[in-house]
Amino acid sequence: MNSVSSQKIPFYQVDAFAPKPFSGNPAAVFLCDEALTDEQYLNIAREMYLPETTFLRPLANGKGDSEWKTANLFEVRWFMINEETNLCGHATLAAAHVIFEEIQNIHTEVSFRTRSGDLLIRKDDFEGDKDFIKMQFPVEEKFEEKTADSDLLNYLGIENQKINSCVYFPIKQTLIFEFEHQEELENLQPNFEKLVKNNYTIPIKKVGITTKGNSKSNKKYDFISRLFCPWIGINEDALSAVSHGLFAKYWQPKLNKNSFFAYQASKRGGEIHLELLEDENKLGKYNQVLLIGKGITTLEGNGRI
Repeated sequence: MNSVSSQKIPFYQVDAFAPKPFSGNPAAVFLCDEALTDEQYLNIAREMYLPETTFLRPLANGKGDSEWKTANLFEVRWFMINEETNLCGHATLAAAHVIFEEIQNIHTEVSFRTRSGDLLIRKDDFEGDKDFIKMQFPVEEKFEEKTADSDLLNYLGIENQKINSCVYFPIKQTLIFEFEHQEELENLQPNFEKLVKNNYTIPIKKVGITTKGNSKSNKKYDFISRLFCPWIGINEDALSAVSHGLFAKYWQPKLNKNSFFAYQASKRGGEIHLELLEDENKLGKYNQVLLIGKGITTLEGNGRI
């Protein structure tokens, strides 16, 4: 038998924003001592076949220190099965979970160098509980009222549901509907094949459905949501942290608050805490969001290239 030399790369699979194992949004996190080629990154992501695969690499912090346990600056790259992405919230939390909990890095605050700029990541207590991960992300500043195309409503499965509002975030190309009743949100069954085959009057990458939190649930959520994005290759996102920044922007004037506890009612289900932050100029706008949650490791091993 011929043996082929190969390089082993440790990895962990983490459920991000997960209240229990096998919930939240899964991401693989590979620990790369050296940079790989773009083709290698993409091939590994395709092999994992998860919503996102993260590649971490420690960088020198100005003191010649680039060891996994002591570095405080990491290069982070995210790949879907067909392309590299500029920003991913749940895969960032998964990477932070690996650094703080699996590698047991000595710092409680590290920076991630990404294609979207540097992100500050902290491990901190939250509401009396330990070891939460806090991530500060940019968030879309403006949304506008929209009337959705009839074909879009039809393919989403929206018929007799009461729609309180429909808004559009143009930069993220995300449409958000507010339903009156949580049960209608949970029972919605879009026709994904027809959704992606049609053109609409506005460009769309994602459609979110949200309702005000239901006090009858065991936990008091401020709002509940689902997110459909077949246009980018994911029919329904298990939990989109970045899109929750948009949901928070939508609910802030309605609920008159800046901090939220939210639930994404996907098949897996996931929980996330959010805090909208005012800009440095004190203009009353919210252009940053603090995403707060935990991860759970479900798999670990070695990849080979």
